[in-house]
Amino acid sequence: MKIIAILASGTGGHVYPAYTIAQEYIKLGYKILWIGTKNGLENKVVNNSSVIIEHVSSQGIRGKSSLKKLLGLFNFLRSIYESFMLLKKYKPSLVIGFGGYVSVGASVTSFLLSIPMVVHEQNSIAGTANKINYYFARRVYETFPLSFKKNSKKIIHTGNPVRTSFDKVKKPEEKYIDNNPCINILVMGGSQGAEFLNNTMPFAFSHFHSTNISIKHISGPNHAELVQNKYLKYSIDATVLAYSEKIEELYDWADLVICRAGSTSISELSKIGIAALLVPFPHATDNHQFFNASHLAKNSAAILLEERMDFIENFVTIANILLNDQKRMYMLSKNIQNIFPSNAINIIMEDSLKLIK
Repeated sequence: MKIIAILASGTGGHVYPAYTIAQEYIKLGYKILWIGTKNGLENKVVNNSSVIIEHVSSQGIRGKSSLKKLLGLFNFLRSIYESFMLLKKYKPSLVIGFGGYVSVGASVTSFLLSIPMVVHEQNSIAGTANKINYYFARRVYETFPLSFKKNSKKIIHTGNPVRTSFDKVKKPEEKYIDNNPCINILVMGGSQGAEFLNNTMPFAFSHFHSTNISIKHISGPNHAELVQNKYLKYSIDATVLAYSEKIEELYDWADLVICRAGSTSISELSKIGIAALLVPFPHATDNHQFFNASHLAKNSAAILLEERMDFIENFVTIANILLNDQKRMYMLSKNIQNIFPSNAINIIMEDSLKLIK
């Protein structure tokens, strides 16, 4: 039985690209050993009989108290042992890590067992775990160029793998062909929603005539009713969703997306080609969302709008410009399409399979 080990847990930023790549290996006849954690999103998202999920002890240490750092160190050492036992049991031909503390123990173990190991980094600033994994990896895949600030032959700029269902979404040439009197705006804050966007956008949209915009807002679990009431307060007829499993349909509908600057959201928007206004989460580790968004803004591939006191004023100004000159949205949609390599899945698959003995 041919097995490939996937190391990914926690948030969608790690889990979704990992699952996308896992499904490609499965198509080639491989079984997947997924090393995650008991509380990780992978336990809800991954649903495939060819995937075996095993759990190891893992928790972050950055920004934690001394006691939690000590516990984190203990769990790291424990995860090395747990990963060693799992890799010895399943004997994978390849290990591929997607960052996060869950990946470090297995990276060390794969090196000790001489199992080829590759790393994928989703953000513009490499995370602590992947900075460690870098030294054990035979190949390093970057979504953004120079995430590791290194010039090495083992680094390849691949982009971020996103599921192939996005290929069916309407292309910019169809979406922005006419100067529409009303634009469709999708607001989303990731799988957990974004408190700032939930609190701010209803009032921000109240500055526009209802005939000029149509709004759909993904609020995150447990916030839909509150956000809906905020829109009603300003007499705005918006569709508020707690969550959507049909994000492709929402992207197909939207002309403009307002969202955080996580790598998964940016990569999906790039794959499709949609004008985007990015509002980075200011408390992200290493401020990586700001640098994600900055990379796009510097290349005229998205609009960067920071979470500040003058946010609403700046948003109204920018939205009015886009409403009055929708060619700008077409330009943004085409530029974001070209910001990453278009065939991330193929690049990663072809290269990683070369490492299998």
